[in-house]
Amino acid sequence: MGYYPIFVEMQGRRVLLVGGGNVAHEKIGKLVDASADVTVVAPALIEPVRAVVEEYGCAWLARPYESGDVEGFEVVMVATDDGAVNAQVASEARALGIWVNAADDVANCDFILPSLAKRGRIALAASTGGASPALARWLRERLEEFLDDEVVALGDLLAEVRVLARQRDRECAAECDRTRTPPPLLCAECPNRIASDAWQEAIDAELQALLRDGQYETARDRIITSLGLDQPRAVPEWQGQPA
Repeated sequence: MGYYPIFVEMQGRRVLLVGGGNVAHEKIGKLVDASADVTVVAPALIEPVRAVVEEYGCAWLARPYESGDVEGFEVVMVATDDGAVNAQVASEARALGIWVNAADDVANCDFILPSLAKRGRIALAASTGGASPALARWLRERLEEFLDDEVVALGDLLAEVRVLARQRDRECAAECDRTRTPPPLLCAECPNRIASDAWQEAIDAELQALLRDGQYETARDRIITSLGLDQPRAVPEWQGQPA
């Protein structure tokens, strides 16, 4: 098998979750956190799953899985310990081109779920390719130790400053359009463009120390200056030339 690491946009995506026990509880919490549109099919739900279903308005089909239940869904997750059910759901989903995941049943998975360490906007995933869930959990715990307040603050800071950089990019593109300059090809050479290396260099020891000491605003001013975002927008030499 060859797994490709990927984070998928789940907002509004229709997901069928087969099962209502402890494994289903682990999955449904992450799904609703990602704003997925979840339907659960299971004869009964343990109380934590029922609570999530009620709080988030998930649909619940209070019966065992039936053939054809996967139709209309984009993703299917199976959280049962019944190999026959896993195989049936996987077969029907795959026939319709629907991605399926079956807990602890790699043969019936089109994708596997990593062990996830998440704080704020930062998410770090660890996977052993399904070989050892215990090792994946151990790795997640090490990653959680790394995700301290400084790292979380750094993520927030870079997200905020990136908005400013994109705003300047839009202003530059709008000016080029107004003056009928012919970039997109020239945009790569625009003096207002911040190179990826510049972002990397801006995350220096001093910036990290400021965040470690809780000096968010000072850190913000420092990185804005480092990236030149406190300076007036430069006018490219080609801006205003006829198209």
